[in-house]
Amino acid sequence: MVSKTEDYQLMQQCIDRAVTLERHKGGFRRAIRKSLPHLHRSIQLPQHDGPLHLTSFVIRYIQAVPKWLRQLETLCEAAGVDFEPVRELIGHSFADPPERHPDEIGLAALLDDAYLAHRTLEEINERLQPACGIPLLPMDPMVANLVVRELLGETFANELDAICVELGSRYRDQQLGPDSIVAMILCRQKFIEAPGDWPDFAGEMEIGLRMPAMEADLDKLH
Repeated sequence: MVSKTEDYQLMQQCIDRAVTLERHKGGFRRAIRKSLPHLHRSIQLPQHDGPLHLTSFVIRYIQAVPKWLRQLETLCEAAGVDFEPVRELIGHSFADPPERHPDEIGLAALLDDAYLAHRTLEEINERLQPACGIPLLPMDPMVANLVVRELLGETFANELDAICVELGSRYRDQQLGPDSIVAMILCRQKFIEAPGDWPDFAGEMEIGLRMPAMEADLDKLH
């Protein structure tokens, strides 16, 4: 049986290999450059080297998963809430399928796993917030998740969303005693005091989404 530490180590190893592969071969950036005309219909990028900015955003989005996941698990443990099934599922999604050659797994292959993790964090945060009265994690990943959703495609993203909702439903109507709530709030306070750990990936990289009304206005200009 894989331990908690091993789950996170495997996740980190997969991410490190994918980032190294991208830095050496640039496969994801080239793919983004080819699909740039289509992406500009929904994703708003900086005018200067949009593919580079989007690739950097994706790297940071994927790299955040182990740390953010581990911090949410720490919060849950402080309150006596079982997080192990969530961590195991997400950890296995990064490591599987085993027949893939590890050295050939690039950013694109991990982006769906990262989306699964970030959306699950969002769902659990929403389910547990009523129990403790405050958001568990000090970040708003909505824009970043929507950008990645566009990259994955609506059909695939909907399939992943269904898994995330199911994972989040495990924490619906979670009852926490006063001691558990206090322990969770004190643990959360430590995370808030380290704001650099909770960046706004999309905002910092000047990446956003065009609203449908904006797209209609742009079409009138052509």
